Amino acid sequence: MSQTALPLIAALTAAGLAAMTPQARAADAPVASPAPAVAAPAPGLTRYMVTRTFPPGALDGLDAAGEAEVNRNNARFGVRWIYSYANPAKTRTYCIYEAPTRAAVQAAATANKLPVDDIMEIPNVLGSH
Repeated sequence: MSQTALPLIAALTAAGLAAMTPQARAADAPVASPAPAVAAPAPGLTRYMVTRTFPPGALDGLDAAGEAEVNRNNARFGVRWIYSYANPAKTRTYCIYEAPTRAAVQAAATANKLPVDDIMEIPNVLGSH
């Protein structure tokens, strides 16, 4: 493809999107559930985000009993699962936890046999409240 074709393709794509009504664009957009309002962590706890990668279908069987087991294991390490986000395929998750340390989050994940790609401390909340 030539370099001159790229601006034309970009312009046509932008024009096509602009011609769509807001209702048509909204109908094609994925629907996300709002995140729950969560109070600040208790003193001595820090908020963490854990990113995970799962094979396709691995999260399909998650039910209330499985969630309860995860929460029981987490409690052994002083970890509280706040909520999780997942990509549309449910192969990547972004999970919010409160815990005394990063090591406690890792220990809880190990006890729950959950993969961990990264654990990031997220002590600051930004944006609309």
